[in-house]
Amino acid sequence: MPRASDAKRMTVEEYLKFEETAQIKHEFVDGFVFAMAGASEEHNLITGNVFALARAAARTKACRAYVNDMRLNIEDNYYYPDVFVTCQSDENGKDIKSQACLIVEVLSKSTSDIDRGEKLYQYRKLSSLKAYVLISQDKRFIEIYRSQQDGSWRYETLEEGTFTLPCLDLSLKLDDVYEDVSLS
Repeated sequence: MPRASDAKRMTVEEYLKFEETAQIKHEFVDGFVFAMAGASEEHNLITGNVFALARAAARTKACRAYVNDMRLNIEDNYYYPDVFVTCQSDENGKDIKSQACLIVEVLSKSTSDIDRGEKLYQYRKLSSLKAYVLISQDKRFIEIYRSQQDGSWRYETLEEGTFTLPCLDLSLKLDDVYEDVSLS
């Protein structure tokens, strides 16, 4: 398991009940509960920038964009992606979704290994997923995993210019993603 070994073990039902009244958010992976860490100013600005642009585009496509507080269920593992978009109706309820065509995570030192490993593995299980985007908060650098028609995944990186978010047909400039963000 790639996360700390002092995590609490629960059933899915116990986790869902626990999360209803928890003061902080927790992810649930393979029966273990993990508290979510707070985010930096850079993380919040990048997440907000991407969400604002994705939400506006989603509204024109009959899709929904979610930020931070919406859970994504993948085979009874529950995550809180920084941003995700779904264009499908979902029977999981108002606070849990099980479909996403786009997932964005903003990387931090404490989460980058989980985002690149465990979450990449889990998220790619979603047949609806078209792209998984990882955005550095320390430098202008974006990694994109795109699903291919043959079931494989293409990896690309970007340090300048623009990239397109699938299912929204939205072109984003790195300048827009990093607007108001001070990089060291």
